[in-house]
Parts: sequence; C-alpha cells; structure tokens
Amino acid sequence: MRRFNMRRLVALCSAVFVAAVLAGCSDFLKVSNPGAIEEANVNNPAYMTLLVNGVIGEFQPAFTGTALYSAILTDEVSNWHGFAENIEIDNRSVGAGNGTAPLLVYTPLQSTRFLADSAATFVTAFLGDSASRDVRLARVRDYGGYAYLLLGEQMCSAPIGLTRAYTPEELLGMALDRFKAAIDIATAAKTYNAGLGTAGAARAASADSLLNLARVGAARASLDLGKFADAANYAGSVPTTFAFKAYYSANSTRENNQFFAAASGGGNAEFIGVSSTPFEALINDPRIPRPLTKEGTMQGQAFVPKSPLMFSTYNATIIGAQFTKDASITFASGLEAQYILAEAQGVNAANLTFLNSRRAIGGDAPLANPTDADFKTSLRDQRSRDLYLAGYRLGDVRRYKKLYNIDLWQHGAYPSPVPAPPTFGDAECWPIPLAEINGNPFLKG
Repeated sequence: MRRFNMRRLVALCSAVFVAAVLAGCSDFLKVSNPGAIEEANVNNPAYMTLLVNGVIGEFQPAFTGTALYSAILTDEVSNWHGFAENIEIDNRSVGAGNGTAPLLVYTPLQSTRFLADSAATFVTAFLGDSASRDVRLARVRDYGGYAYLLLGEQMCSAPIGLTRAYTPEELLGMALDRFKAAIDIATAAKTYNAGLGTAGAARAASADSLLNLARVGAARASLDLGKFADAANYAGSVPTTFAFKAYYSANSTRENNQFFAAASGGGNAEFIGVSSTPFEALINDPRIPRPLTKEGTMQGQAFVPKSPLMFSTYNATIIGAQFTKDASITFASGLEAQYILAEAQGVNAANLTFLNSRRAIGGDAPLANPTDADFKTSLRDQRSRDLYLAGYRLGDVRRYKKLYNIDLWQHGAYPSPVPAPPTFGDAECWPIPLAEINGNPFLKG
C-alpha cells in the first residue's frame, strides 16, 4: 500500500508554508511545484517521460536503503549505532513495530512498485499499438520487476494495495511476469529502432541494455523460485560485460548513496562495521575492503567497510576507498548472470573456470576436480564477496536455506558494543509493518 510517510508529510507542509509566505499569504493553498505532475495533467502524453523518470527516481533511494539495512539484518555488516531499532535489525529480533524498516525498505519498495505499475498503464494508453516496441514501457516494466523481486527476497510477505499478504513466491512470480514483458518489449524495440539506422541507434542501444536488465532479473527470480533451467536460459544470454547501475547525487539526503552516512560520514558518525561478521577474516580480499586498523564509530572502535566491487568508488585495494554521496551501485550485471548460471547448472568445465577466476582475486588456490557440493560451497563464498553490500545477501541466504537446507544465518551469542539481547533472534525477513497491518482490513484478525 502506498502512503505518505511522516518525513514526506513534513516536507510537503514546509513547502506549502514557504510558498504561502512568498506569496504574501494571499492564497495559502495555492502552491506551484514545477517538479511535479499536477492531477489535471496526469493523462497528458507530454508528461510521459517525466512519469518514467519518476519510477527511476523512486527506485534508486529504495535500492540503497534496502541494500544497507538488509546488510545489517544479514551478516554483511554489524551495527555500531545505539538506536534500539538498528539493534533489533542487527540482532534479528526485528518485529512489525520497528519503524526503520518501513521507512527505508518497505515503503520505498512499495512506492516504486506502485509507480511502475501505474506508469506502465499510462504509457500503454498513451502509445497504443506502438507501446509494445517502446523503450519507455520496457524501462518501467524492468524497474517494476525489480521492485517486486526485492519485495519477494526481502519481505516475509507483502500486500499489493488493499489485498491479502502475498507470499515471497507469489511476489517473485509477479516480478517474473514483468521481466518477461520487458524482454518482449525491449526485443521488439531493439529490432524496430535498429531498422531506422542512425536515427534509431541510441534507442536500439537503450533497448539492448533494458533487454539484458530484464534477462538478469528474470534469471534471479527464476533461481529464487528453484526454476534452474529457466534461470540458466536467461542468464546464459547476458553478455559478461553487461552492467546496470543505480545512480546517486550529493544534491540532497534523499539522493545520497546511504552507505556514505553509514560508513564514511566522519567524526565518529559511522555506524556499520565488518567487525563481528564472517567477513572480518577476509583481510586479503580487495572485494571486502577495510583499513588495517579500527576506526571510531558511534559505539566504539570497529573495522569499517569501504567501497566494494559493485560500487563506482571501488579501487581494487584491500584498504579500499571511502563511500561517497554520489557513488553508483551496479545492481544487475553479467558477473551476476555468471553466478546464476553456475548455481543453476552446477560444476562443469566452463563454470569451474569462472569460479577459479574469482577465487584468484582473493588469493585462493584454484579448485581441481571438485565435487558438486564443494563447487557450490566455494561458489556461495565467492558470490558473497563479489556482490558484497549490493543488496543480494538476504535473498541469497533465504534461498540457500529454502532450496538446499544450508543455514548461513548467524546464531548463538550476539556480539554488540551496546546493551542488547544476548543471543541472535530468528528473523529471516522483514515483517509487514504495523502501520500497514492497522490500515489494511485484509491483514487484521
């Protein structure tokens, strides 16, 4: 369900107040916002590009928030913040009443999902028959697919509007439907625009990129669903050099890459660490970069992570580079597709060559004639290093437990510099927020 959160409501009220003051209070409710589509114009085709860009603008902050807080919920980073809700997340005792998860994961993903579905409806109506080969429709289908995909990987369950709660498998199925639609549209758009010669070259290239984005998304959803043949088929069509990014800006807090504030804010403001995680021991792998000495955080000294491989600020050194406010994050790639292919197919000559090439980066010796079980163990390890902090870990550990009965969650004593429950809880996904439950009659009782 899509709602305004308190921060947005406060911002809206502030904007109204400032506009009223500047207008001499002559008409308090008359406000002009040049960056928004007024209700009367929402059906105007002239605003179609703005609708599409709005979906992207909603997804990007949703993605960085999801990547950061799912990293805390899993074992990628530890929490060094004194805020009780962060401790609940790190301790895996997060419940429906936690306010951080809705604000930075659930609501942004639901907003993206809603906007993408709505934009797809409008774009289809605006374009008519030509919608089936238009890159704008392919784009909103792709981003909508990723919103549903992340909801399926992150949430224990989730409603779509005022409905019952859908299972992760159902949400992943909805993601797959959108990726399939994007594949069809992007394929047709690529063919059509290539036929226009120079005039269509840029749109053909854009269609090709969106086609590969949909293939990676479809492969990821299929793998999560245990559809290994389908996952391999989609992943095998993606070029190894492909990369698709989420972009950020230093212009405003909402546009920042949230890892900057969490790990590079300065003045002991950092609140995530590699300390007390399984990744702490990987001191010689540049994909898990951190300084050789501990740094000050909100709650003491810890090894604070630096920019890993999927971030534009990655510098391939073991001590790494600071996160920046405008660092982009790759969220779909040919590298990911190779991991999906290897997991879906198991050990063979090509997949072993790929795995050994990744092992070499961290200084690990190549595997020779491994069993499929040994191959998969190493594959999981290397995947966790290559895709570190890029929003994959929660979906991965849930998939490993569900499909292979391999439990990689942290258990037992909970190491924390602040007062907290002494042992890890049992949360393995985000619960539906209490505000959503209270506002949805299908979720009560």
